[in-house]
Amino acid sequence: MSRSSAPLALEYVLLGILDQNPMHGYDLFRRLNSINGIRLIWNLKQSLLYALLDKLESDGLLSGQVIAGESRPSRREYSLTPAGREAFHAWMHSPVEHGRQMRQDFLARLYFAIQAGNETALGLIDQQKQLCLRWQEEIQSSCRESTGSNFDRFVLSFRLSQVQSMLDWLENCTRELIRPQ
Repeated sequence: MSRSSAPLALEYVLLGILDQNPMHGYDLFRRLNSINGIRLIWNLKQSLLYALLDKLESDGLLSGQVIAGESRPSRREYSLTPAGREAFHAWMHSPVEHGRQMRQDFLARLYFAIQAGNETALGLIDQQKQLCLRWQEEIQSSCRESTGSNFDRFVLSFRLSQVQSMLDWLENCTRELIRPQ
């Protein structure tokens, strides 16, 4: 799958929900809006949901099957294809590549990683910490080499404090997950 056609974080969230069990669009919409943390990140209109489901189906990540209703209209039930399951699990186990992706993409990955178990979540957090440490080192190097304006140093200082905050937050997540219940 090319980078331009790779699913967005929200599309992976839909794959993750469907990884738990197949469902039709309206139930998926209700489920997405009832997951406590996920609904704080995304507010999805039902019309967009159906467009995303069509895209994921045309990408071969979902399959839809019409289920005839006895006392209600027929509904299209969606389930993951093997390619969809593989794509979702690869996404869930991978850290984000850019700091700007922490706010939505990483949080979604972490939600599903926690659902898969603390070991999966801790593995994801550890990978993300390693990547954050690399970002921190690169920014510190840029700070040492900077001969730019005050504004350049302000930008680098801001980025460095963001990465440090991410590292602190990831460490807090680790402590919470390994804390005896």
